Amino acid sequence: MWELGLSYGEGGVGCAITGAAGVQLMGSFPTLTRAVDVAARATDGAPQRVVLVHPADLPVSQLGKVVGDLALAGVTDDDVQLLTDVEVLHRLTGHRVLLIDADRDLLTVHPGRSERFDADRVAALVAKHPWETTVALTGHPENRDRYHVAVRDHGPMIVERAALAALALQVPATTALSSTPRTAGALRRRPVAPWVLAAIPVIALILLILLL
Repeated sequence: MWELGLSYGEGGVGCAITGAAGVQLMGSFPTLTRAVDVAARATDGAPQRVVLVHPADLPVSQLGKVVGDLALAGVTDDDVQLLTDVEVLHRLTGHRVLLIDADRDLLTVHPGRSERFDADRVAALVAKHPWETTVALTGHPENRDRYHVAVRDHGPMIVERAALAALALQVPATTALSSTPRTAGALRRRPVAPWVLAAIPVIALILLILLL
């Protein structure tokens, strides 16, 4: 049995699998379909576990589209774990994580609040809990330089977004990774319960009588 880790971002999709040799990073691919195809060719059968890591500020509508693309790629399991990037880093380090995205000039604070990057803001947050805070930096190497200089005093941890796919697989599947668990099934509209529909006319009639 094997496990599949995927990391979605604007720059592509990171892909990792587990096997006899442990966690193996397959690389970064332009689409989810390509990433899943490469993983499937390197393994046998269906994955026992699928983890999809996404940016913490990804809108729900776009996340739903990503899950739809994942289904089109052949992964239709409703139990796919959807984890934010900052949550994965938090669980692995055990610290509050300040994640700087150099490609989008964003600072994300665990559990997922995103704002425009500001070096003074980072310094203030680190000062509150200096021994319990980890500053992480992601983005294209050409974009990371100025951010690295701005927060160099805090010893930033460089994180390749594609590598988040492998990092997520190192967290036990039994660990509660999200403050609000979300799965592919949770993104679909669920039908309204029949008793709710039946109660609507009754409530309307009562209101009409009260108004007469």
